Amino acid sequence: MYNTLKSRIFIFCFLFFLIYYVSDGLAGSDEKASNKAVSVKIIKSATVHEVSGERASKGRVFLILETEWENIHPKQKVEKDKLEGKTDRTMGVSTLAGKKKKKTEYVEADVAYMVEKLFDHAYLVADGLAYPIHEITESVPEGVALKESFTIAKQGEKRKAVFVYSIPESAENLGFQFFDYQYGHVLLPVQGDLKTARGSDKAPGEVLDQIQTKMVEIATHSVDFQNAHAGDEAPGGWQYVVVQLSGKSLSGKNVKDIVQIEPTEYTWISTEGGYLYYASGGSTTEEGMIRFTPEIFQHQELAFLVPKSEQVHQLGIRLRNDVFQLKLSDSKPKAKPKAVASHRDGDIMEVMVFGMREEDGKVIMDLGIQSLATSGIEIQRDAQFMIVVNDEKISLDDSLTDELPHRSPSPFIIPPKTFVRFELAYETEGTPTDFYFRGYESEATLNLSDKK
Repeated sequence: MYNTLKSRIFIFCFLFFLIYYVSDGLAGSDEKASNKAVSVKIIKSATVHEVSGERASKGRVFLILETEWENIHPKQKVEKDKLEGKTDRTMGVSTLAGKKKKKTEYVEADVAYMVEKLFDHAYLVADGLAYPIHEITESVPEGVALKESFTIAKQGEKRKAVFVYSIPESAENLGFQFFDYQYGHVLLPVQGDLKTARGSDKAPGEVLDQIQTKMVEIATHSVDFQNAHAGDEAPGGWQYVVVQLSGKSLSGKNVKDIVQIEPTEYTWISTEGGYLYYASGGSTTEEGMIRFTPEIFQHQELAFLVPKSEQVHQLGIRLRNDVFQLKLSDSKPKAKPKAVASHRDGDIMEVMVFGMREEDGKVIMDLGIQSLATSGIEIQRDAQFMIVVNDEKISLDDSLTDELPHRSPSPFIIPPKTFVRFELAYETEGTPTDFYFRGYESEATLNLSDKK
């Protein structure tokens, strides 16, 4: 159950409400709606740029929504003995002995209204997109707990709940959407036109590309290039590629499920030449997930650390063992170069050598892997890729490799049926004569004498 918040320090409460009420806010309208079990009323809403010392990110504001919930579930008749916790200790003996059976008494009892996690059910809809409760909600007075149940025990009992949402500063039409598949959904206007706020079954706004499976529908909307993201500065020569996308869960039948994706392992950017860069973050939960609600497209953001010299082409998404590529630009990527040497490791993958170069006491191998498998392939780069110098096998240098713009992806997992190009660095003064590869089904030694 969602417990009521513990007592707060008076000064903290005062400072919060000072920020809340002196900001330019949205007028309280006392809008009210209900389903068969609960009634929800919006008391007040306001947009602010700072809550509890945290400032909204660029182009966004915090929407503070103060609500009141009332349990209106009809009382139900229950056996009085069961309600009082009494049990039948006769095991039916008195009835068999011919004694008169006691008449069952019924009484009306309250039915508690409970939501396991409001985080999964209560959304702010803005111009056709759904936005989840911001975690800062837990730090404000009467803010709901995100990981505990929310309960209203008795009919007629009321409970206040404050939600904080991070939304675009440009949003014009706002609504409060509460999902309840047992008693009915609740939708309330906050600002502007409610129908526009909730949106249609289509992804809103400009769409670069879109995919649909039995599980989820996802659309890409825009790509931005930034020198910093979420407070982290990009290293010299690198930048963050930030992709704005939306998605809607199609999973489930009568009750739709929320679809979750771990972006640092299952989403990536593909650049010219076939290089792959996994997501470094985005609008994720504390568990590191991006989520897509049922029925309404939910806004999400993904960030990728990519060299500034790279031309971005596609967003890759792996859903279980299916891989999808969503275009991020109108330009088409060039075909992969012709390999100067290759080896097929059974039905798992094909390893390709595109060339090598020597610079500053190190050898850099230009390599590629084409997955032939229907599941992801985990690569151990130091154990599987070696160069041979003077009949000695030399493993790669981790630190030198990680400094390369075209370093191997991290985690080094090749998505199913996907091509990935990368470079590995080896510290050696000698010139390699061979490239050694240890696969899962075979091993091979490829001659490098004429592959510079």
